[in-house]
Amino acid sequence: MSTKKNVIREIAPRDLSSILKDAPPGAWIALSRDKTRIVGSGNSIKAASLQAQLKGENDPVLIRTPLENEGLVADVR
Repeated sequence: MSTKKNVIREIAPRDLSSILKDAPPGAWIALSRDKTRIVGSGNSIKAASLQAQLKGENDPVLIRTPLENEGLVADVR
């Protein structure tokens, strides 16, 4: 009988502000798998994904930028 162990992988936060500084508010952004460059953007996930695929990035990281008056807040320790 085989048993699988659950593996929890802790992911360290990464500052993407320099990469996203010129991204439009409320847009979907496709980042390269290594999260070093924008490979697509658009008003929908599909549009951002398609741009990424056209640039050869078949497994992009997809995020949405906050709207103009929205923000992201994280606990600072």
